[in-house]
Amino acid sequence: MHKLSLELEELLGTANPDGLKVGELLDTMSGRGFGFLLVALSLPAALPVPAVGYSGPFALLIVGLAIQIIAGRSSPSLPQRVRSKSVSAKMVTFIQKRGIPFFRRVERLSKPRLEKLSETRLFGFIVGMVIFVLALVMLIPFPGTNTIFALAILLTGFGLANNDGLFILGGGILGLTAAAVVIALLIAGRLALYDF
Repeated sequence: MHKLSLELEELLGTANPDGLKVGELLDTMSGRGFGFLLVALSLPAALPVPAVGYSGPFALLIVGLAIQIIAGRSSPSLPQRVRSKSVSAKMVTFIQKRGIPFFRRVERLSKPRLEKLSETRLFGFIVGMVIFVLALVMLIPFPGTNTIFALAILLTGFGLANNDGLFILGGGILGLTAAAVVIALLIAGRLALYDF
């Protein structure tokens, strides 16, 4: 099985000058299920220098994928109008320059682990719920938080693509911890406003 970085590099190398269709990303997953799309959609916001403006729309797509995982689907399905959407040429270049090297660093650490756990239906349901929550929190306009949530989804996506239960658990723990902190800060801020 080819590494995600190699598959994505090959795909981006043949992308049209006008950009890359979301459907092309979906068709290049090579049977990896949801992992490839989760990685591709979370990557722009997860990079150390995130691409501004992509986290919101991509988070909505991730919500849709999470619902499909919760429902027990074995492979993702996107509406044709979503498949026909283009990732701009500028974003393609951004991923080539910053994303592919980042992929390769992560891939050095990921391999099939805890496979029995990651293959159970209950585990899949829990993973879907965690991704759903993280994607929703990404939509909250809280400064400086999107990167950590996108990184958690990215790690989970790598885990799903490589059948790496340890990565899936790590991504979930990272994301839920960050979400709890953000929600606690929002509640504390609201209470402080009422007290004031």
